[in-house]
Amino acid sequence: MRRTLAPVFASCALLLAAPAHAEPTHQALEAYALYQNDVSVLAALEVENARTINGALARVGRHDPERVSRGWIAYGALTAAQSPDFAAGIERRARAAGREDFIRTLQRDITYARGQAGSGRAIQLILNAANADSARAAAAGARYNHIARTSNAAWITSSDRRTERLRADARLTPAMMERLSIGARDANPARNADEFGGRRFWDSLTGREGNTPRARSWREQREYTDVTNRMLTLAALVVLDAAGDQRAHTAALLDEPLTEQCLTMERLQLRQCLSVSVDASERTYCLGRHGLTGPGACFSAMAR
Repeated sequence: MRRTLAPVFASCALLLAAPAHAEPTHQALEAYALYQNDVSVLAALEVENARTINGALARVGRHDPERVSRGWIAYGALTAAQSPDFAAGIERRARAAGREDFIRTLQRDITYARGQAGSGRAIQLILNAANADSARAAAAGARYNHIARTSNAAWITSSDRRTERLRADARLTPAMMERLSIGARDANPARNADEFGGRRFWDSLTGREGNTPRARSWREQREYTDVTNRMLTLAALVVLDAAGDQRAHTAALLDEPLTEQCLTMERLQLRQCLSVSVDASERTYCLGRHGLTGPGACFSAMAR
């Protein structure tokens, strides 16, 4: 029993452990970064047998939808904070209105940050990141769908339910954590797609080659404006170095229901798909469709 539970406890420790003093936005970001690291790993995983697929399923299954959703909001906010125009607009308005009064207005009105100078450029950074993250998950999902359709019968009919152990790359390295510890205007994703918030950032973080879509102008889906407003408001707090002081407000901004509900539904559909699967080929399809492509679409739902 001890040997069976040890990997489970280790995985939980990776997901739950965080310094008590950590700034809440960056603390939330870690869960999303760990999720994106797993997408990178699975996109390049050498599929050898049914146990490999079970290990891949263990990877996607260890991510809690609430934590990933909170991490996505944090990532979008920190990406928006990289916009020089938006950051400058927030700082000018805070000086004119008074920093504390400006922060209190942000608390009362979630649309207030959207009305500041440069918000349009910040929104485009968010939407570009959303579509890039969705595209890389979809590409990984398509790979497993192809494997499911073309796998050799010698292993797709295997009834072996054993799971390969999570490897060392199941965690974020110190070098990764350093690149995630970012403040406002520390990166320029509009010019360098490998920098924080850029289209190739997660591939760059893991040292892998990625094929991400080119940047383009996106429009928000009207029903997802609350998601963007949360990111912009949190980005404004990051610009003012106030997210740590406004912990309750930051926590409320991170708790975004639409993305969390979408991720929760995909997790449920993954479990339902696996419950009726009869071989490794069908489990591989479940992994591609509901473990990768579906959750990835939850992030790009805000753009068209």
